[in-house]
Amino acid sequence: MSEVIAGQPVTLLSQWYDFSGGTLTDLDGTPAITITSVATGAVALSTTTSGVTHPAVGSYGYAWTPASSLNAGVYLATWSGTKSASPVTATETITVTAPATANATTTSPDGVWYATREDVMHALDVQTTARNRRQIDAAIEAASRAVEGLCHRVFYPAVGTRYFDWPARVGAYTPWVLRLDASELISATTVASGGVLIGTDEYNLEPNRSGPPFTRIEVKQSSNAAFGGGSTYQRDIQITGLWGYRNTETTLGAVVTAVSTTTGTTLTVDGATSAGVGVGSILRVDSERMIVTERTQVSTGQTGTLTASKGDVTLTVSDGTAFAVDEVLLLNSERIRIDDIAGNALTVERAYDGTVLAAHTSATIYAPRKLTVTRGALGTTADTHSNASAVYLWQPPGLVRQLVKAEAIWLLLQERSGWFRKSSTAGNSSAEVSRSAIDALRDQAYSEHGRKARMRGV
Repeated sequence: MSEVIAGQPVTLLSQWYDFSGGTLTDLDGTPAITITSVATGAVALSTTTSGVTHPAVGSYGYAWTPASSLNAGVYLATWSGTKSASPVTATETITVTAPATANATTTSPDGVWYATREDVMHALDVQTTARNRRQIDAAIEAASRAVEGLCHRVFYPAVGTRYFDWPARVGAYTPWVLRLDASELISATTVASGGVLIGTDEYNLEPNRSGPPFTRIEVKQSSNAAFGGGSTYQRDIQITGLWGYRNTETTLGAVVTAVSTTTGTTLTVDGATSAGVGVGSILRVDSERMIVTERTQVSTGQTGTLTASKGDVTLTVSDGTAFAVDEVLLLNSERIRIDDIAGNALTVERAYDGTVLAAHTSATIYAPRKLTVTRGALGTTADTHSNASAVYLWQPPGLVRQLVKAEAIWLLLQERSGWFRKSSTAGNSSAEVSRSAIDALRDQAYSEHGRKARMRGV
């Protein structure tokens, strides 16, 4: 069995004997090598003899460098050749792990929020400026990490490979049960122990009646699979899958411009997507996840006319299907929010987001449909995407989102008061804010989504 980090070289060696326990012997010619995924059968290295070396009698080697983007998991190297004109084969398992640097950068919680900038802005009814954007973003980051600390878990989904000792050095030992503790699992792609793949029909993810998240893996006692068998108990069990609390997604809309590179950081979307996302949203296009870090106005290709009257709330456009309810548009310097759509007539809220009511004559209609994104987020790989690819939005649990908004707002209010706001007390006429509501929300969020300690008998 060999182990290799994706993107790094590993030398594979096959040795051939004239019989079991006999002496090394050469084959008729150079053997071929093929490498495939044990889990999916996907070919990682097509059958080849090119590069196969012959360092000694009966020994053949091959220097393999798996692509840095290769999925982590267990792979099978198959050598095939002939001896005395008869076919012979040999196999070896290879455990491929993700690069440590990639794992650190793509599954870090930093920048992963459970509420968006727009959520907090709308709750506070404040107009966006460069200064308050930074304050709000910092408050949401702090609030998201605080809620994770309160609930003792992360909620976002992340693809990755994680390792577990077997048997564990602490806790109760049950031969067929691996407790994942804080490493909660949404779904598993591959499970291996001691370099041996455990088939999907040989284990159960538990608790089956309430998961995901799954907190333990149990080998089926009716199967021949088992944990252990490696050269050391350290990191004996390897699990590749989707980690986190849950993977609840909503279909928003689609991209309107093909993503032709893996390094670009912008995504142009349709009106339905623009209406549903904010800064901090976690999106998925095909298998790639992205985190929205900014939104930019782009022309919708349509124009509109409005008078400088608060009562003029009907904006007539050439194609109403290109817009969506709740999308915020920009005409000159006035923002308007779409509240309803009937054909090509948009019913709008005027002077939205603190902007000034004004008249507009055949003004170009802009919308924040150009998204700046973090590519290949949460353990996924940046990829190209065709025009009209569907955009999915990951949804945090409702109570978690509400609590993050509340915590962020509380932080902002405290910061503005110099951290001298206090809970209300009788006989004090100074400006104060009550904490009873946010404390109740914290208790409710922990009761519903907090990870509690396992109960053990003593």
